[in-house]
Amino acid sequence: MMALYVILDPNFEYAAYMTKFLQEYDYQGIAVFTSEAKYRIYHSIYAQIIGECIEDEYLSTEFPGLEELADDIMQKYGEELQGIIPWDEATIELGAELGEMLEFDWNSRELITHFRNKYALKDFLRRNTDLRINASQIVTTVEEVEEFVATVAMWPIVVKPTEGSGSRGVYFADDLDSLMAYSVEVLKTAQGEILLEEFIGGQEYVVNGITNSEGDVLITDLWCYDKRDSHGFKNLYFQTIKVDRADEDFDELTYYAASVIQNLGLRKSPFHMELKQDAWGPCLVECGARFAGGNQPLLASMLHDHSLFEIAATHYIGDFPFSHDDVHYDKYDQLQARIIKGVQSFEIPAIKNIHGLDEVQNLPSFYMIGYIRPIGSYLPVTVDLDTASYEIYLIHEDPEQIESDAEMVRGLIRFE
Repeated sequence: MMALYVILDPNFEYAAYMTKFLQEYDYQGIAVFTSEAKYRIYHSIYAQIIGECIEDEYLSTEFPGLEELADDIMQKYGEELQGIIPWDEATIELGAELGEMLEFDWNSRELITHFRNKYALKDFLRRNTDLRINASQIVTTVEEVEEFVATVAMWPIVVKPTEGSGSRGVYFADDLDSLMAYSVEVLKTAQGEILLEEFIGGQEYVVNGITNSEGDVLITDLWCYDKRDSHGFKNLYFQTIKVDRADEDFDELTYYAASVIQNLGLRKSPFHMELKQDAWGPCLVECGARFAGGNQPLLASMLHDHSLFEIAATHYIGDFPFSHDDVHYDKYDQLQARIIKGVQSFEIPAIKNIHGLDEVQNLPSFYMIGYIRPIGSYLPVTVDLDTASYEIYLIHEDPEQIESDAEMVRGLIRFE
């Protein structure tokens, strides 16, 4: 009997890594596309790469509803179905609902809803655990805004959408007037409701990991965000720096992250958590039931000399314990890694030339170009993660070399 699994929108490298790995073990995918646009992207690019890994395709918009789609899949494939891979932030909630209809042992829609709503996640943790969680509140009236300001009694206050990502629509208000103005901007993002949060100072980190069917947590990598204010915008990503186990905060941060995930009950899924560390210890910023973006898991796979996509695929559809061979922290600790983000202070209507790329690719620590705005395209002013001008990955054994190369990257790449 053929072994099958459902995968949502396999139109990105992350999905391609997992489908190709699973095919090696005789698993074929049933691709479910959530829009015609994503279906077209798959057939224009990824069908050539992973088409042989996909047994069948469904376009969800061709069915009256999700229940009819699930019925069709169940009638055709029934007992052959082994699990579901809703790998992307935009599909995890739909994946949880579809998984329930197909009777898969994945996470419930109720649980995944917490990961899709920044307020719901923290509210659940505040009510059900003793973990440190900052104050937050969805607001709809001026009175609710004023009440939250009085309760927190300190500035700045974070203003963000409940369903945002990539730091889009995240603002730091220093007074009531700016808070009200930022709230209007948040509504314009159309990414949920207005969420106010107590500001936590200190250093910001990201902890990535994977959970198995028993809810055990495997921490795979820890990174430090270097965010700076530039050209009138606050908290812009400049670089992300890998953190070794020898770092004095490694154990406390990863223990806190694992505690959050175990209390939430996430199973059979990767996770990507951002948190702050100040004098009072770790505090959650937000968390997704998915891989990190920006090819971070690709870099972490390189550091461990073992694909995290393969580990995640195994646990998305299987019921296995973690193995001591899953990650190799001795190798991870031997290498330094950084993700350098391009910060552009002025717009260019159409890029005519890009200077410095050849020199960057000849740097001792250069690993790969994550992306760069192409010649002919519009180059926006950098205001958040999505408007960065480039992303360069560096890996090297020598901390001084990678520090020097990081500075070189920023000085070498220039758009005109």
